[in-house]
Amino acid sequence: MASFMAMPMAYIAGSKALPELCRSQRYVTCRSMAAPGGFHLGAPEDGGAAMAMLALGAWLAVMYAIQHSLVSVPFLAGSQCEYFPIVATFIAGYAVIVLEEQTGITKAATALVLGVLLWALVGTSVALENFNVAVEGTLEDVAEVVFFLLGALSIVEIMDAHKGFDIITKAIQAKTQKELMVVIGVLTFLLSSVLNNLTVVIVMVSLLQKLVKDDDFRMKLGGLVVVASNAGGAWTPIGDITTTMLYISGQVTTVPLLANLFLPSSLCLVGAVGYEYLQMADEPFSDTAESKTEEVPEGQALVFWGGLFGMISVPIFTALTHCPAWSGMMLVLGLLGMISSLLHGPEHKRFSLRAALARVEVSDALFFLGVLFAVGALEKVGLLKDFAFQLNSCWAGAFRHLGPWLAGRCGGLSGDHAGFHFCSGG
Repeated sequence: MASFMAMPMAYIAGSKALPELCRSQRYVTCRSMAAPGGFHLGAPEDGGAAMAMLALGAWLAVMYAIQHSLVSVPFLAGSQCEYFPIVATFIAGYAVIVLEEQTGITKAATALVLGVLLWALVGTSVALENFNVAVEGTLEDVAEVVFFLLGALSIVEIMDAHKGFDIITKAIQAKTQKELMVVIGVLTFLLSSVLNNLTVVIVMVSLLQKLVKDDDFRMKLGGLVVVASNAGGAWTPIGDITTTMLYISGQVTTVPLLANLFLPSSLCLVGAVGYEYLQMADEPFSDTAESKTEEVPEGQALVFWGGLFGMISVPIFTALTHCPAWSGMMLVLGLLGMISSLLHGPEHKRFSLRAALARVEVSDALFFLGVLFAVGALEKVGLLKDFAFQLNSCWAGAFRHLGPWLAGRCGGLSGDHAGFHFCSGG
């Protein structure tokens, strides 16, 4: 408190007292106050952040003015003035997310701001019936996905703390590079059907860094890991965040999803592996991983296989009990936390559930929360439905005329041939 009281007193006493106070307290505001030219809000290095906040404020002011017809836009009329700022803000926010590396703004922060601002624009202009009910319903749907994701990430962290993935590393016995490529592809495909895609990629890339020293070969395998993880995560309800969202919202069920997508996903894997298999020379492979005698944590196999089969059993638990999917994932997390506590006791804190939660990338969950909250706003005001209808009409018309044209070209006939007009309604 004395330090905060000293700041205005020093400013009143004169600028000579400010540098000494700034050196002792290291206040950025003090340094800028003592700078030549008088009082400044923030240090010079804060200029980018200040400009970003000013730009955001200006953007919101313009969008608000458009929504409430305070300014006229030539190409907007009627209800378009209400919906245009919502769409424009979503596109602008998504662009900032995509340009995360260029702007230096964390995508999780951008997503959170975007999600709240879209609902703010909806609440201040669009006549949405039962606005509070719509917000709460969207938050409920989003929270289910976020809790499911947090549970899955925490389970993986507990498995990793017990060095469970070393079981997979030691099980790889490949004599040639082609054999290793097939093993890595199939293993990634299977793991990503159960675990989060990003987690699988991180685990497999770490594994490759230990096994493969050749840079070119390792990069090829890394690319294969990305393809295989996306293919493997698509055919199960818990492998990819997109299918998980559809599964939680009741849009898809387990058995039809497995039956309809397993073959296409497998063909994606076979195509990627097969191409590289034919292009690659069949050179011998020797495991270059350092054979260190590391201490194996107690319960390594129990925790790893328990977590793996626990996540696999979540859809079964949901089907039998009719409980939401996130509750099944939390049940597995709780059981795994209990097992870890019983194995190690309170003295080994790095194996505990609390330690696992501390290592979880919460920013990933917050990113999905913000994005899904923003998409929920678009859905509630009907913009997603309208866009889907327009897109469907556009592509349906394009394919209706493109089909006869392609058939005519392939058959050596003109697309205007009388025999093809029945397809296009001619």
